[in-house]
Amino acid sequence: MRQAIGVALTIEGAADTPEAALALVDAGEIPYVPNHDVGGVGPMSGAVTGSMPLLIAKDEATGRTAWCPLNEGSGKVLRYGADGPEVVDRLKWMRDVLGPSLSRALAEIGPIDLIDVQRDAMVLGDECHHRTEEGTMIVAELLRGHVPDDVQAFIDGNTQFFLNLAMVSAKLAMDCASGVEGSSLVTVVARNGVEVGVKLSGTGDEWFVGTAALPFPHKLYEGFTADDMNPDLGDSANVEVYGIGALAVAGSPLSAPSVGLEVDEIDDIDARLRPIAAGEHPELRLTLRDGTRKPAILGVDGRAVVATGQVPPIHTGIANKRPGIGQIGGGITLPPFSAFVEALAALDAKVAAEPAAA
Repeated sequence: MRQAIGVALTIEGAADTPEAALALVDAGEIPYVPNHDVGGVGPMSGAVTGSMPLLIAKDEATGRTAWCPLNEGSGKVLRYGADGPEVVDRLKWMRDVLGPSLSRALAEIGPIDLIDVQRDAMVLGDECHHRTEEGTMIVAELLRGHVPDDVQAFIDGNTQFFLNLAMVSAKLAMDCASGVEGSSLVTVVARNGVEVGVKLSGTGDEWFVGTAALPFPHKLYEGFTADDMNPDLGDSANVEVYGIGALAVAGSPLSAPSVGLEVDEIDDIDARLRPIAAGEHPELRLTLRDGTRKPAILGVDGRAVVATGQVPPIHTGIANKRPGIGQIGGGITLPPFSAFVEALAALDAKVAAEPAAA
């Protein structure tokens, strides 16, 4: 994360080198703001700075918005703490070409309905977190003919492009559900590679924190071992908080091997997770291996998490613990149970105090 911040600040012109930028950070001259405090999400260790183009999702019913940076692709990318000329050049191209091109395209074709895309992508086998190939293909076809050839080629060749759209959609939905008095709905799970923070609807912006875990099971790229893994990080867990990603694995057998699961496990995983669901999604459905269909989970009930001991699993990419290398695989991570226990205790204390205060 430090490496990503240094590179991002260098692109902003805050310093000549990432090392010099981090010296400014360490001196307290560069303020940090958590994405979630300002309506945003960012994958893995990706820092967001002022000149980066953003995806903006809007809820037409309330007018609320949320944002997320654009997806860089796989390999050596900023969100995995990678640096070097290829990382910097790609980010500058995204700022100068990709972002403006997408703005012009959306002005021509109108906004993209993110629920529609997720519905179709899940029918085709995505779980909209670790597997986003179908969602990316759908968005690529919507944009075809409206963007320059280099932009189209970038999206066509970036199977993870839709991930950030799924993230911003989930973030917006959970923001709309935040602040409900007495509600134990989980609205945020966010990780920084050291700690994991959890929020509940009824406790608003208060964080409840535990230690970030190493992914297990996991599927690592050739040449890497478990000793190379960084503890989990990033905001993409909000896809699971919404109810898809790892919570939709029963409808995405193709995603299972990439995170270290056996396909034969996915139906049992779904059965284990249904008791912590806040509800069933009215729009998104899973197609099971036997051809039957069932609604996707909609939201996670923190009270049910504590009662059952079942935390929501998270499908995640895995970063090398050394900066500059990038992604080394994918796996499953579990947020700390203790954070949910503390969050629920705070919620119950708040509810108990409210009548007296009134």
